[in-house]
Amino acid sequence: MSDSIQKPPRTLDPFDNPTECHDYNTDYSDIVPQIVLPEYTPPVIPTAEETKKIRKSYNIAGGGLLLHLVATQMLATLAYLIVSLLLGFFDGRRGELPGNYAQLQEQYINDSSIMMAIQLIILTIANPLIALIGCKMAHIKPQTLFRPLKISVGSMLRYIGVGLFLQTVAAMLAMLAEQLCTGIGIEPYEADFSTGTDPLKIAATVFCTCIIAPLTEELLYRGFFMKAMSRVSQRFAIFTSALFFGIVHENLSQFILAFLLGILLGYVTTKYNSLIPAMVIHFTVNAYSMTISLLYEFNETAGNVFSTITMLMILLGGAALFIFTCVIERLPDNTPHQSIRSGRIAVTSWSLILTAVLHITFAVIYCL
Repeated sequence: MSDSIQKPPRTLDPFDNPTECHDYNTDYSDIVPQIVLPEYTPPVIPTAEETKKIRKSYNIAGGGLLLHLVATQMLATLAYLIVSLLLGFFDGRRGELPGNYAQLQEQYINDSSIMMAIQLIILTIANPLIALIGCKMAHIKPQTLFRPLKISVGSMLRYIGVGLFLQTVAAMLAMLAEQLCTGIGIEPYEADFSTGTDPLKIAATVFCTCIIAPLTEELLYRGFFMKAMSRVSQRFAIFTSALFFGIVHENLSQFILAFLLGILLGYVTTKYNSLIPAMVIHFTVNAYSMTISLLYEFNETAGNVFSTITMLMILLGGAALFIFTCVIERLPDNTPHQSIRSGRIAVTSWSLILTAVLHITFAVIYCL
């Protein structure tokens, strides 16, 4: 019998699910030690001890994102305070500061490259650091997140096309959702990615959006978080990581994009047991958005022409790629054992619930 059709070890396939990539799974014997015994059959309803250990994995995943929220807020506040003090010191040496100096200073920081530089520093520090801390707590070896790739160029290009298609669909859905919200008197918060013509701000924005964000966000969300959430079910981990990836953006349009794209990114990560394909797709999607944004900044007509032509191409070609992919591939399924051990236990995880509530609360506050 060839290796390709050999049955995977029981510890990597405890619930006999042929739709999962078993190489992606972690050893389940640390949850249920008896799983190594040939005569052991997992009960449909988990024992109290198994439930406790599964919940612990979910709490580690949620706790990592909660720590990330706290860390990014602290870093942002500290960085902003340091910049404000330095600006105040140097401006004060030039003469007396006006009465509305604090307001002028805030506007200057937000409009210049300083704010984007602060965000760049936070992403560069917080995302990898929390991901590494989370991996240590969840007993995930970081090097296992970057397995050698076994993916063809054609498949990679197809996934990129599907990613761009989902991005375009998400933009259309976001526009519709914003109109509905406006119609009932709610003004959704929108993140500002405008760069103006400041070369430093453009460089910082491009580097942050197209390089740092795809690398570090995939390490945090598809690396640590999804891996920790997949102890029972890859399908549940894919959707949960996509959901939290959307929630943490704290605005409606980015939630829609992050959730839809997150499903694709999670799927290719589990399928190929590597973060590299997700990073490439994430980079391409962000680079496309940044290209359109920059074109609009320098020449609105060119931006309109480019976005219209490319969106039509993506909608037509991407739809075909999306349908083709759905026909030849599918997300992992859940067995009854996995279904009972997924959402029902996750909703009892205090860290997952608290993290979601905090991000949703911030999103609502931004709309007020």
